[in-house]
Amino acid sequence: MRNRALKYTLAFALAGLIITLLIGYVQRRTLNTYEHNVPFITLGDNIKNRVTTAHLSFEELMAGDETQNFDRDVIAPIKTSAAILQGTYDGKETELGNLGVIHEEETKALLKESIFALDKLMESAQERWKNRSTGTAGTDSTAAVAGSHAGDAADQQFDAAYETFAGTLDRLVEHIQKDVHADASSLSALSWLSILLLVVGLGALCAFLYRLQSSSMKMVTEHEKRSEEQGRAVSSLSGFIEAISAGDYTADLNLETDDGALGNTLISMRDKLRLNAEEDRRRNWSTSGLAQIGEILRTSTGTTEELFDNIIRFVVKYTKSNQGGLFVLNEESDNEKFLELVACYAFERKKFLKKHMAIGEGLVGQSFLEGERIYLVEVPKEYITITSGLGGSTPNALLLVPLKVNEKIFGVMELATFGKYEPHEIELVEKLTESIASTISSVRISESTRLLLERTQQQAEEMRAQEEEMRQNMEELEATQEEMRRKEKHIQNMLDGEKKRNEISQRNRQVLMELTKNKDIQDGNWNASLEKITSTITRQLGVSRCSIWTYHAKENKILNEKLYQQNKGTFESGTELYGRDFPGYFEAVTSEEIIIAKDAHTHVATREFSDVYLSPLDIQSMLDVPFFNEGKIAGVICCEHQQEQKDWTEEDVEFLKSCADLLTVAFNTSRINRMLEQLSDDQQTMQTIIDNLPRAVFWKDKELRFQGANRIFTQVAGLRSHKDLIGRTDFDMPWKEHGEAYRADDLAVMNSRKARLDHEERNVNSNGEESWVLTSKVPVMNKHGEVVGVLGMFEDITARKHKEADTAAKLKELSELKKRLEKGAE
Repeated sequence: MRNRALKYTLAFALAGLIITLLIGYVQRRTLNTYEHNVPFITLGDNIKNRVTTAHLSFEELMAGDETQNFDRDVIAPIKTSAAILQGTYDGKETELGNLGVIHEEETKALLKESIFALDKLMESAQERWKNRSTGTAGTDSTAAVAGSHAGDAADQQFDAAYETFAGTLDRLVEHIQKDVHADASSLSALSWLSILLLVVGLGALCAFLYRLQSSSMKMVTEHEKRSEEQGRAVSSLSGFIEAISAGDYTADLNLETDDGALGNTLISMRDKLRLNAEEDRRRNWSTSGLAQIGEILRTSTGTTEELFDNIIRFVVKYTKSNQGGLFVLNEESDNEKFLELVACYAFERKKFLKKHMAIGEGLVGQSFLEGERIYLVEVPKEYITITSGLGGSTPNALLLVPLKVNEKIFGVMELATFGKYEPHEIELVEKLTESIASTISSVRISESTRLLLERTQQQAEEMRAQEEEMRQNMEELEATQEEMRRKEKHIQNMLDGEKKRNEISQRNRQVLMELTKNKDIQDGNWNASLEKITSTITRQLGVSRCSIWTYHAKENKILNEKLYQQNKGTFESGTELYGRDFPGYFEAVTSEEIIIAKDAHTHVATREFSDVYLSPLDIQSMLDVPFFNEGKIAGVICCEHQQEQKDWTEEDVEFLKSCADLLTVAFNTSRINRMLEQLSDDQQTMQTIIDNLPRAVFWKDKELRFQGANRIFTQVAGLRSHKDLIGRTDFDMPWKEHGEAYRADDLAVMNSRKARLDHEERNVNSNGEESWVLTSKVPVMNKHGEVVGVLGMFEDITARKHKEADTAAKLKELSELKKRLEKGAE
């Protein structure tokens, strides 16, 4: 490429030198011919104009124009013309300059003849003026007539003298034109040759510049298109990540580039976070419901009817039902057992009146008989109606759940709603019914105890007689009370466990929120993010060590990116583990399995580390959770506990999953940062290329505000850097007086969607100085075919235009000389 460029440069330089020498030779010959012959043509024109002006002035004077003076306007120009011709004949200095010594006899003869003709003209003018003066001075009619006849003869004589002079002067000019024609014929051939060579040279140069400019414009257009797409993608990703960080899990991501893997990963992350949040909400809702019903069951001190009313009221309101009823098994009669409506909420009067229902009768009796819940979403119209003061309607969903504990059923709870019951709501109702059944069992035992005591008091005599039997009853009663206390303790332990898990989940969410707001994680600072995440996990889960390993599928290895040790408070990295050494562990990792190993020495996925890793470091338990990138396994978060085994809870696993999602965000953000750095380097490279173009280059947005330019354009605008140009318009530039015209031109290019190439523009500043520029403009369009701006370039061609104007003027003068010479030759 360098040799080819050198050859082109030398070829253009040699062609330019030849054309310049030829044009210089033609120009010098033209100037010499012009300097030698044009003064004579100028002489003829000057003399003819003077004499013609004097002739016209004389005619006006004769017509009675008092503004004219005979000596000044008639005689003086003729005398001056005669003096110029005489000085030219003698080779002396005249008003028109020194025309040199004339050696040609014919030219001298014509000059002499012209001088005589002028003298004759001046004499005729004086004679005619004299006759006019005489005629005017006469008073009688005879004198007037005589003066008139004398004036007519003088007029004819004056006109004849003028025609003689004009003919003589024309012959002089024609003779000079013959000489000019001889020189012009040789110069004509050289001029055409020069023009041909100049056209060929300019054509070759234009073709070369066109190819260069076309290649540059194509590269600029492609880079701008790619930069615009990447800018929009980065902006969309940033907005999406900020929305997710703020807890808006409904945010959507729209990418125009082909980076679908990254977009899918971020959307998957959003969906996982949303599911986690929804799961936490449901879990908290269930935990709160169990805690509240437990509080109602523990603190109720009234009658059983009041307790049942409080229970059904709470369940209906908490599940947002519209109607509910509590049916309890009545066992007072051994022969006939039935379900009794002991409490209801929002039941209509007709339904409420029917308090008894046989086992197996209707949906309530069937649910009790089968011991299974019944959930209907198509309720028969005549089965139940939810009413209010404005009317009534059939519910959309009906839920019947048996009150069962330890496989024993104490009744049925019936709920109805205009909406639908979600699975977690049904699950909560089943847990609530279990607690209610346990309470009913306890209440019944307490009621039985109370009745037994009353009967004991009333039948004291009988009890004395049946002391042995009573003792046995008391033992059974104590056993029943012990069972009741055991169940109460079990329920309390369940409630305490749920409360503890809820507190742990709350703390985990608080820590995750702090991690989400961490600046290093949001900015994609990979090393700082790893340190923050590993140290936080170690502290929150109370483990000895936490590390983050990245998986490299090509080498089938995992690399320790960061390891935090709680006892030392230090970070380590760099360790590598290969799949050929630990196949069982790598199989679990690549299958995206969560490894929960209370005893890491015996777990199927981690026992391979026992001798080489676990025993030397006294590691007893491990918990590994994978994190992903672009839908594929990217690595694992590994928690290790030393000295003693650790029971890993569901909350620990969920916390690590959330940390894995944050780690994916940090990983992708760091990747985006690297993409932005690469984009900045590409933009700097493109600016360097544009700065070295031989023309001034600029581009504007759709609002015709400058968005960039190269070094030449920046210098023309009088600015230090192209960055100072961004956001300005033509009205803010030194050429603001032409701003409206430039804007109209830009709009025409964008509206027509067609390029306008190599258009010459003429500018005149306030000082009257003229300048020319060669301008090209093309519309800039995005991938949707929409015009988003205009790209332009220009080159100052003032010197070339002035040179072309000078050449055209000289060619015109040569053409006129040629015509005169040809006319003289005829």
